Amino acid sequence: MSDEIKAKIEIPTAPEPEAAPAKKMLDVTIDGKKISVPEGSLLLDTMRGLGMEIPAMCYHYTFSSFGSCGVCLVEVEGKNNNVRSCTAKITNGMVVKTSTEKIVDARKKAIEKHLIVHPLDCPVCDADGKCELQDMAYDLGVYDIKKGTRKEIPEDTRSLVLDFNMNRCILCGQCINVCKEVQLVDALCFYKKDGKTHVGAHDGVPLYCEFCGDCLAVCPVGAIVSRFSKYAFKPWQLKKTVTTCGYCSDGCTLHLESEAQKVVRVTSKLSYLSKFGKEVELGDDHGGTCVRGRFGFQYTQSESRLSRPLMKTDGQWSEVPWFKATAMIGKRLMEIKTQHGGEAIAGLITGRCTNEDVYLFQRLMRSVLGTNNIDTAARYGHMNSVTALQQTIGIGQATTSDKAMTLSDVILVIGNDMTETNPVTALRLKEAKSRFQAKLMVAHNFQTNLMALASHPLQVVVGGETALIQGLVKSVIDKGLAFPAFVQKYPAAYEALRQGVAGLSEENLARESGLPWEKIAEAAELLAKSKRGTLIWGEGIVSKKEGYHNVLRLIDLALLTGLLEKEGAGILPICEENNEQGAVDMGAVPEFLPGQRPYASESERARFRSAWNTELPEGIGATLPEILERAERGEIKALYLVGENPLGTLPNAMRVRQALENVDFIVCQDPFMTETGEMADFVLPAAVAAEKEGTFTDVEGKIRRVAQAFDPRGEARPDWKIFCDLAKGMNHPLQYKGPEDINQEIAKLVPGYFRDERPAPRPERYSDGAFIAEIAGRYRATERKKEAAFPFSLDLIQVLYHSGKLSTRDPGLMKIEDKAVLYIGAADAEAMGLKTADTVKIKSSLGQVEVPVEVLESLPKGVVHFPNHFNRPNVKDLLTGTIDPATHVPYFKQGEVALEKVWKIQLTVMPAAAEETK
Repeated sequence: MSDEIKAKIEIPTAPEPEAAPAKKMLDVTIDGKKISVPEGSLLLDTMRGLGMEIPAMCYHYTFSSFGSCGVCLVEVEGKNNNVRSCTAKITNGMVVKTSTEKIVDARKKAIEKHLIVHPLDCPVCDADGKCELQDMAYDLGVYDIKKGTRKEIPEDTRSLVLDFNMNRCILCGQCINVCKEVQLVDALCFYKKDGKTHVGAHDGVPLYCEFCGDCLAVCPVGAIVSRFSKYAFKPWQLKKTVTTCGYCSDGCTLHLESEAQKVVRVTSKLSYLSKFGKEVELGDDHGGTCVRGRFGFQYTQSESRLSRPLMKTDGQWSEVPWFKATAMIGKRLMEIKTQHGGEAIAGLITGRCTNEDVYLFQRLMRSVLGTNNIDTAARYGHMNSVTALQQTIGIGQATTSDKAMTLSDVILVIGNDMTETNPVTALRLKEAKSRFQAKLMVAHNFQTNLMALASHPLQVVVGGETALIQGLVKSVIDKGLAFPAFVQKYPAAYEALRQGVAGLSEENLARESGLPWEKIAEAAELLAKSKRGTLIWGEGIVSKKEGYHNVLRLIDLALLTGLLEKEGAGILPICEENNEQGAVDMGAVPEFLPGQRPYASESERARFRSAWNTELPEGIGATLPEILERAERGEIKALYLVGENPLGTLPNAMRVRQALENVDFIVCQDPFMTETGEMADFVLPAAVAAEKEGTFTDVEGKIRRVAQAFDPRGEARPDWKIFCDLAKGMNHPLQYKGPEDINQEIAKLVPGYFRDERPAPRPERYSDGAFIAEIAGRYRATERKKEAAFPFSLDLIQVLYHSGKLSTRDPGLMKIEDKAVLYIGAADAEAMGLKTADTVKIKSSLGQVEVPVEVLESLPKGVVHFPNHFNRPNVKDLLTGTIDPATHVPYFKQGEVALEKVWKIQLTVMPAAAEETK
């Protein structure tokens, strides 16, 4: 090792933070038991820690005590009045009694006080049978309800989702507090109207918020009810199925409450029954979900669901029985394989299928049809993360967990609008900052909701992410803050990094990123000196140009700052769909076999050949862009699409329609008819997540169970069953009785996968000469270019209320958000004379469309957004598609456009001359 390198690594480690002074311990006696607790402890929390259950209707462990219900009363020696234990702090020598006759009587009176003004409309209340006020009245023996005065407040039904019945409200404040302290949204408040207290949106306007439903979940009575389930059930009539959400990759646990083949409502662990936080550890989630999980359930019973197999004959669709459809499809596929070889067949599968479905799909394609031309939705961006991580540290997934993120001291989020894409994971970051005082740094090219909450907002210019990452790496190295263990283990790689950033000037990096150098340097120092740092990136990195190389740079940064070695630290690559990570893990990409084993490895192929007792195709198959290119050339004769709709997802520039027109035989398998399905020869009806068993793998790599709530709609079938039926029709039966059999086979071939055994990072590539030689190329100076003719940057974005195109099938979510509008910043709107609901013409080199606009304060000049969930009009077709040469990820979600205001001409009908003379 050279003296120069030694000088660089002989640096002190990050200084240890000063230890917090030990809290003074206080003695307290509760029901004769003497204990010591830290100064500042609340009495109710202390009793809860002792396993004592004290009734408390306005309390929940996830937010501050409110002290309004008057039920958690206790006796304290020396106090004349009873004490509300939820707000009382322990004093030294305090003596407490919790269940004297006086206290029990006081609690009864508190319940009676609520009942006197309660409407007692239990037979028509949605909370009947699951109501804390009912439970309290029963537990405390409150049977003699005095006649009282009702509030006579009209029900507030102005919100799109939630109705507020203030006659039932006990003014516990839990809905307000969970919104303010857990969600950090602060959408609700108490307000006065006609001399009476209401709960609702600020200033008494109709509530329009994130609609996470946490307020609904913690309401102890029926004061807040869902408009999608109102008057539709009694809790004891519904079957409850604990399963995993099928929208984003957060992996939230849902309780599907159903009758027959219909989901009536969705709940979660968060409720008044979870208020004492039993078995909850520090850093655990609060048990809630988001608007999609709680209210996006109606698509399961949509009338537009496919229910029988469809066959196209002379351009017309007709229903056919399953046995005929599978036999005809199997026969045609085998004919193509025999005539043209397996390489003439390709398949695409969605990241919404279960692990068991995906595993069986790739086995069917490889072992039965003899093709490795397979791909999944992860190719739209997440494969940049997986490939880069595999190339550098040997594991293609996150190295942190939700709990570790919550307990982080420093967090850097770059290129991801998490409150929109992954709102429940975003709650972990909110909690890290608000509860544990983490330094939260958020980098994006517009002000996201999370950036508004950040301690260190880093708003870069469009395309400035590369310069920011390069600047962070440069600052860590130049300041001598590199993690010593990395420098010592990989001196040659460190030297390559040092030389690579040496040619970058601080001035240029600041200009290209749009941030003052001081801010970049401060962020780098915080991350380098963190004890439990977390680095997160998402779609704004992986789905944009330079995505793969930016992930490589971020991994460089993680290694330089010790995030892969420090306990509790780690990295999190965000992916969009619920099982996008699992789809890659199960081998639904040509690069990998199940377990992310390299397909190019002869020894790994031999292992799977032996397990499956069949031959496997040689060579790496085609990725999604290559499949489309080969299809247009006529080389792909058959295409099997499972839940994928490339015609509805990709822009015209990628020539999807032309490719599909040149494919002889297309089979689509989906719960709904899609644009791609309309071009198919067969469409097979697939079950949705609520109708099948299996597992998903969430964003952190944890396995989540999927449970069947009811049988599939009509004749729809689970994907795994369709694959087995097709294989049988091709005389290659796959002998599985159900998802459990498939699960057991995966467990044998990928040991530890279902035990959540997380492999350790292995950055040995940083010792490889060929890899080291590539490092400097990642740190060449960048320069942003913009065409004068197209001054606006258009981004296709995800909005909170939707996930891909699936959520647009849900009438509830579409009722909340169906705006196919162009979002534009206030400054640009003013310059163009635009206001919300005006129309603009969006123009690019590929065409033009007209869309209404909505003005947002959060967007900077020169940036416009359009939701990628909607194809009305096809804004995506204005964008070009470029392919990453290393990962074959298509970049099509950002492009340069021009805007022109569309003037609406209003004609006034003048009275006829004859009329004027009368």
